[in-house]
Amino acid sequence: MQQPRRKKKNRRAPNSLTRISVRLNVLLGIVILLLVLLGLQLANLQIRRQASFKEEVNSSATNLEKERVQRGRIYDDTGKVIVDNKGTQAITYRKPKSTSEAEMYRVANETGKYLKVDTDQLAPTNYATYYVLDKKRAEKVGRSIKNLATYGTDEWMRQVTKYVMTHEDDFPMTGQQKNNAMLYQKMSGAYALSTVYLKTNDVTDKEIANIGERQSKMPGVKVGIFYTREYPNGDGMSSIIGSVSNSKSGLPESEVNTLLTQGYSRDDSVGTSYLEKYYESALSGSKKIISVGSNDSKQTVVQSGQAGSNLNLTINSKFQEDLQKILEENIPGGLTEGAYAVAINPKTGGLYGMAGVHRDNETGKLTSDALGNINRAQVVGSVVKPAMITTSMMNNVISPQNNAVNDVPIQIAGTAKKSSWFNQDGSVPLTAETALQNSSNSYVMQMMLKMGGLNYYPNMTLGNLDHDVWQKMRNGFARFGLGVKTGIDLPGETTGIKGDTGADHSGNALDEAFGQYDTFTPIQLAQYAATIANGGYRVQPHVVGSISQRQKNSSIDQLQTTIPTKVLGTVGWTSAEREVIWKGMNLVVNGTGPYVTGSNLKSIKPGIYAKTGTAETFTKGQQTYSSTGISFVPNSDVAIAVAIPGISNQAQDGISSEFTKKIWEAYWKDVENSDNK
Repeated sequence: MQQPRRKKKNRRAPNSLTRISVRLNVLLGIVILLLVLLGLQLANLQIRRQASFKEEVNSSATNLEKERVQRGRIYDDTGKVIVDNKGTQAITYRKPKSTSEAEMYRVANETGKYLKVDTDQLAPTNYATYYVLDKKRAEKVGRSIKNLATYGTDEWMRQVTKYVMTHEDDFPMTGQQKNNAMLYQKMSGAYALSTVYLKTNDVTDKEIANIGERQSKMPGVKVGIFYTREYPNGDGMSSIIGSVSNSKSGLPESEVNTLLTQGYSRDDSVGTSYLEKYYESALSGSKKIISVGSNDSKQTVVQSGQAGSNLNLTINSKFQEDLQKILEENIPGGLTEGAYAVAINPKTGGLYGMAGVHRDNETGKLTSDALGNINRAQVVGSVVKPAMITTSMMNNVISPQNNAVNDVPIQIAGTAKKSSWFNQDGSVPLTAETALQNSSNSYVMQMMLKMGGLNYYPNMTLGNLDHDVWQKMRNGFARFGLGVKTGIDLPGETTGIKGDTGADHSGNALDEAFGQYDTFTPIQLAQYAATIANGGYRVQPHVVGSISQRQKNSSIDQLQTTIPTKVLGTVGWTSAEREVIWKGMNLVVNGTGPYVTGSNLKSIKPGIYAKTGTAETFTKGQQTYSSTGISFVPNSDVAIAVAIPGISNQAQDGISSEFTKKIWEAYWKDVENSDNK
């Protein structure tokens, strides 16, 4: 019987397993060897060649350094330089990219041997930090501190500097050491690769020579140029031009963070007020930008610097000077608080001049205050009557053809009588034109009542007066620029104060009608006069006419921007309504009869149209008066506004006319030749 065939055993299996095991061991060995080699290479890179790699990185790394440029100049409308730049030699410090406190301490000490600086602004923190950077002095401080941290650590520095700050008298420094500490303070306050000024004023030739010869011993310290503003034709326009910070004061504290984000350095010059501030972006220019390797071996200009743009003003500096002089030489005494005047081009809004003087009515001291024209509001009196009569016509209570009203004293039940200066008891027939000529308070009060839905009768009450009459009057005034911002290109403009219009102030609506309630600024009066003069367009006033850019290697500037005429709104009157106002303002100067209010202006040639005003005020508890006036030459390029607040003597309440005459004389002499008009 055949036996089943037995399966053959796999005699090769043990050999296969052995081979796989050998292969795994070989692979594992290779991996281990590679890891060892990788570790050796890492050690080589991180330890043995660390210094060379750092040097290579540093030599190729770049940072951007910014160099200052000159601010733009400012010219008057004749091309005369009003503000320029004066360059003086200075000592600067450009902080290296990588530097230690110890190195800055050494450089400050070395520089201090040859450079003397003002130490008044040495901060307590920097005093203390400089003091303890000397090891012997630091050990002296440390002996007074319990539980002192390890020398050189941040905690140790905090402890010793704090102790010196609170015990400064126990750790005095010599004058030389304070000098060096101040230099250290300036250096340490700089950002890497940024440049700061160590000294800008009274740098001596000896200091310049010593620094120049030893720059290798004080890396980063150089001789440079520092620019300051100068006024080659006097500082008579300084209250319009404004001011610029200097390297000592640095950026304004209230704006420092914002300015730093815009690329300024802490000790940069920046406009801090008025035109210098308003046009900062144009005047500052763009800094030169240089790409710098940290070892200073490679420097590449990334962006060529561009000096600031120049401002070309609409203001005539000679007229501005004479305008200021007229105010200062003719301002009344007593309780008078100031005198202000503005001359404006009604067609463009450009100002020919804007002058002001503030008077301390206790000492009599006068202070230049041109900006009082935009930030000092006052009651202005009857100059508002052209706007009030226009508003009455536009609200259909009178018309150019039908506007006759009798001037009578206004007696509201339970209140004092209100009347015109020329008519205390009777009845005087008037038209809109003669109401302006005679400056009738009664006429415009009756206009207010009509707009409020009432007709005047003696001893009437105002209980049914439509409250909307307040808004009607204020809207009408605003069309001319009264009670709203004019938009002038100077910061700090105010709108004035609007009085309360509650039910218990209904009687004040009568005062509002003839300019005895709300307050307005002189620049608003100027815009108002310009609006009447140009036929009803409220143009934005401005003192900069154009901006130009200086060209390299050329004495001719290239025009960048012309400030356009900007119309902010229109009165919306008809030609017939406008003619009523023009005729009335002509009669103010050239009318006949006993009650003409501006006949003393008739001598002005060429002839003007005008409206004068007197407002009753109180100053220090005493009765005072504000004298105001607006005027213009028909179909010409100039209108003038004047305001003198706080006059003590009622006999001088018309003094604005005297100012107005002198101002017109100066205008024709300085700005235009009157023989050609």
